[in-house]
Amino acid sequence: MRHRVDHRKLGRTAAHRRAMLNNMVTSLFRSERITTTDAKAKEARRLAERLITRAKKGYAANQDGDTAGALAHWRQAARYVKNPAVLRKLFEQIAPQYLERNGGYTRTIKMGFRLGDNARTVLLELVDTEVTVSPLGAARAKSPDGKKLADATGKSRGRGGAKSKAAAKKGSRKPEKKAGTKSADKPEKKGRTKSKSAAGAKSKRKAKAKG
Repeated sequence: MRHRVDHRKLGRTAAHRRAMLNNMVTSLFRSERITTTDAKAKEARRLAERLITRAKKGYAANQDGDTAGALAHWRQAARYVKNPAVLRKLFEQIAPQYLERNGGYTRTIKMGFRLGDNARTVLLELVDTEVTVSPLGAARAKSPDGKKLADATGKSRGRGGAKSKAAAKKGSRKPEKKAGTKSADKPEKKGRTKSKSAAGAKSKRKAKAKG
């Protein structure tokens, strides 16, 4: 039973895991869309949602004239988002978009399975932004290894089925030998070749001579 289990360790130490999640949420706020594994996305999503809520509070405090409260929220968010440009974008661009939304600022779209370790990959993105306004089109993007991934409905688009197998069989046919190859231009062997009829006539002559 998973009693009192708060988070996933992701096979990393605490410091490594914390640094990885910080980099992931920074990339998410910068490009508004990242591709990662399902387990990593669930952990990064928790941190991203909390940071957006803090940014909303800081933005509201700044609008009300509470500069001290806004600065406190800014410094708390800066513990996780190290890039100043991304931190400014979080407070000035992303937070105002979600003032009327109570949670649910991100979503995940299943993309398929990664070649090699067969890990499920997902698309983690912000909701209702200029970049992520069309989630279905984003789900049909290409993976880092260049293979087409599954769409939002979960149907596989990467590995071909019967059609691809048939095409592979057609392409695997051996080419016909051209007239100029070694097998076609082999010289005939020189020398006397005795046929069966000639050998039989010679033996009959020898028999008559003896008789």
